[in-house]
Amino acid sequence: MIKRVTPIHILIVVVAFIIGAFVDHAFLAEPSPKQNGSDVSRAPVPAARNDDVTQMAANAEQTSADSRAASKKSLDSILAEHDRRKRTSDLEAFISGLQPADFADALKRIRRMSGSNDRDLASRLLVSRWVQSDPDAALQFAASNHGYEYVAEDVFEQAAATDLQSALERAKSLPNSDLRYMALRGVLSFIADTNPAGALQLSQTFGDFSGNEPLSNVIYRQWAANDPQAAAAQASQSNVDGWRSPVGQVVRTWAGQDPVAAANWSLSLSDPSEQSRSISQVMRQWSRTDPTAAANWINALPAGSSHDAAVAALAYSIASTDPQYAVSWAQNIADETARNNALQRVGLAVMRRDPTNGAAILQAAGVPQNLIPAPGTRGPRGPGP
Repeated sequence: MIKRVTPIHILIVVVAFIIGAFVDHAFLAEPSPKQNGSDVSRAPVPAARNDDVTQMAANAEQTSADSRAASKKSLDSILAEHDRRKRTSDLEAFISGLQPADFADALKRIRRMSGSNDRDLASRLLVSRWVQSDPDAALQFAASNHGYEYVAEDVFEQAAATDLQSALERAKSLPNSDLRYMALRGVLSFIADTNPAGALQLSQTFGDFSGNEPLSNVIYRQWAANDPQAAAAQASQSNVDGWRSPVGQVVRTWAGQDPVAAANWSLSLSDPSEQSRSISQVMRQWSRTDPTAAANWINALPAGSSHDAAVAALAYSIASTDPQYAVSWAQNIADETARNNALQRVGLAVMRRDPTNGAAILQAAGVPQNLIPAPGTRGPRGPGP
């Protein structure tokens, strides 16, 4: 006998269905993050699927493999990279992967590499890292390996930042003259960053180091990088003249930042020889980066020794890349002696670059036969005053 379905039965079924659906949603639905700044970190995190875990592990392994690959690249292959940022990044990865005992051998291998720019970059990065991680080992290496004394400069510059007086006394006590020189350079570089005049005065108490440039040069270059006008004013009062004058250190550094200002300051020098040398220094630096601007500045100069010195420097700087243009500039020098000297220096630059065809190139450019140097002739490499 089939029981009759009453409205009461229907109501009971509907209520049971609604309660069941609510319970299912409460237990099975994924909770949403709480709002209004409440803590969401307590919300249950759904378990990762197996394929998600596998993919995350693969990504992590690939990242680790890429890092290992960069650190294991040979220095030659790293330096062959054309992208500068990629090259630097790979160098940093390579150096970061070095063990303490590996620094010395890596630095020696870097020194044997061709290409001065890449070699210098790799060397700076490695020495910086070595000095930070183990300065005592870096200094011991510098003391035990002739030709690597320069590492001591970085060691003592860092040491001076920690304890200036202690670093200075230790540097002065080093028995090896070349090592002591580089150590003092490091200390003076640290001082010159904030007190170049004080560093300059201190450097004069250390005496001369035969075979090394004056310690004052290091200070003047650093001073010029921070305050070229003050450095130039001090340098112009120096008793040292000629090409060893600190004026040259200042104007070369200054010209790398603001060649127009450096060139105009050079014109203010009262001594004609010093003025010509200073302008030559600026032109050599300026013509490497913007020969057109340098040429325009020269063209605005009145005739005279300063004009001739600037022309000679420009001609010499472009001789190896554009001999004909260099010769045409040199031929515009008014003074005959200065003009012949400039043409001979241009000729030396061309012959060094192309010993086989250099003479023919110079002859075609209009250089008189008696001013064309023979192959293998050695002479001064600078434009001269």
